[in-house]
Amino acid sequence: MPQKALLSIVVLGLASACQPARSAPHRLAAAAPVTRPAPGADLDGPPPLPRKPERHPRGRTAQPLDLGADRPAVPIAVPVPPRGGAAGFSFGDDRRGWVVRIPESQQLPAVAYGDGRVYVSGGFESVSFYALDAGDGHIVWSQHGLEDNGPTAPVYDNGDVIFNTESCTLFVVDAKTGKKLWFKYLGDPTLAQPAVADGLVFAAHPGQTGPEFSAYKLRSGTEVWTRTVGGELLAAPIIDGDSVYVSTIQGRTFRFLRASGKQMWSQALGATTAPWIVGAELYLSRRAGDREEQVVVSAATGAVLRRHGATPAKYIADVPSSLGNWKQVWAFEGSRPAVVGGVRYVAMGGEVEASDPRTGERLWVRRAAHAGNSRALGTVAVAGSQIVIATRSGQIFGLDVDTGYTLWAYDLGHAIAAEPIVARGWVYASTTDGQVIALNVADSSLDGWHMFGGNPRHNGPVTGPRI
Repeated sequence: MPQKALLSIVVLGLASACQPARSAPHRLAAAAPVTRPAPGADLDGPPPLPRKPERHPRGRTAQPLDLGADRPAVPIAVPVPPRGGAAGFSFGDDRRGWVVRIPESQQLPAVAYGDGRVYVSGGFESVSFYALDAGDGHIVWSQHGLEDNGPTAPVYDNGDVIFNTESCTLFVVDAKTGKKLWFKYLGDPTLAQPAVADGLVFAAHPGQTGPEFSAYKLRSGTEVWTRTVGGELLAAPIIDGDSVYVSTIQGRTFRFLRASGKQMWSQALGATTAPWIVGAELYLSRRAGDREEQVVVSAATGAVLRRHGATPAKYIADVPSSLGNWKQVWAFEGSRPAVVGGVRYVAMGGEVEASDPRTGERLWVRRAAHAGNSRALGTVAVAGSQIVIATRSGQIFGLDVDTGYTLWAYDLGHAIAAEPIVARGWVYASTTDGQVIALNVADSSLDGWHMFGGNPRHNGPVTGPRI
């Protein structure tokens, strides 16, 4: 029974919690203590949270707590559909889920949600791309025989789906039909996903001066400007305000004006991720010897303002530093922070933490048990009051943003390397063995993280009408 109904019965003594009180207001008796659900129980709403003074105890170091210690991940027996097929299932307290097996059965990058559909690459070695029904997973349309292989993680923007392929080409397709609106050869390789804002699409590619970064008109593919960046990008371009930011596999970060391409600055920051931008500050994970640390950088100049949270980081051996392994670069996301509501959330190696971006103080820390110094966690997604994060071993956790308390947790039994996507109460996870698994974990208010980085600019939740 939902907690809200239980409280109504205990406190008001009503015959049915669904019926409004008909009597005049009166003084209530003291409420009975709320019983917290058993570990692993499915929730219809958030559990009671600690009292406000206990949320962020200042002046004390937050001690790590193992993920699942407060609410163990509940195993889900995910069906095994045939290649190209979808299957529904139930989990928890009669919640719905589905799984689709992408025909190529390859490692998948992050998916994108838009207009009731989920869009997904066929994998690095494939020449295919798919649109899935967001409610049941069946394939709505597919593109086979693309001009090049290796579709990246896609972007959805106002009826368009945009992606690169690893060997050369930028595609824009109609989200409803899958029809190619246009495609453009950029050069080999093009490993990072694109970004979109206000009628421009931004993509990296090889060029006459070496690795380059360009803006194109979204409607036609016409080149607007091109600049040299000296290296392949880490994950994606990031757009904020009038600027677009990129980090390269050489660790250098750039800021360009997105309308003209004017370079505002370039700094060798040792970046190990794409940046996150809020107002006048840029947030970044970077290499610091044998450690990885969080830095806060001036968006105006690229100068480092503050350094926080250096941690031993053998796991950053997986950060690409050259094009020796194209698939590694294509799939890489790294320890990208997200700063939402004045709090920085980041997963580094085997720990996910919330911290004060001004002081670096850790507010709460959760860790993957037995992770050691490996990259056991993927990139964080922030949706409303929850942090959603996946483990490499196939568990997905929904954590309260204020306390790190586990609101729900499920074990899918399939390895996950890409960031989960959160849309209208559903979580969509793409696996390393070619499956997309969807879980309806909450009501539709859990929403906003519709693609890698949240929105088509890769820098926060989607805003405005959400469909």
